[in-house]
Amino acid sequence: MKGRDVRLVIQKKLFDSDTRHGLNRLNMPLKQLQTNEFLTQDEKDHLKKEKGNQIEVRLLGPTLEMYKDPMSLRWWPMEKTDNYVFATNWYRFWSENKLHLKRDSNVQVWSFRGSDQKLCFAVVCVEEPVVEVVDSDS
Repeated sequence: MKGRDVRLVIQKKLFDSDTRHGLNRLNMPLKQLQTNEFLTQDEKDHLKKEKGNQIEVRLLGPTLEMYKDPMSLRWWPMEKTDNYVFATNWYRFWSENKLHLKRDSNVQVWSFRGSDQKLCFAVVCVEEPVVEVVDSDS
């Protein structure tokens, strides 16, 4: 897959809330973003115009395969910070990639434009969580 305008959007720890079935979303707080320049002005305006507005995006997973189902990118204003979130199919995406995207792992979300200029993202694990090994002989 060819892409252009590649930008690191965020590096964050995957919290329990990012992997919970009932929430079905990856939260990306504005205060933690590396850049806010991954959206065009039209896309920003669309997301912020009305609550519930969304942009359909594609997600490249940690195995470098494009996820089969589209994802929704939404704007969620909250009391402490505003957020962008991946929603709709996030839990399924996480479930199918949880061998790579473990809770407490640090992940990076990168944005890029596909050959059709559509907004896409790549989610990669940059650090595995430390797993304590218990020696059964002790």
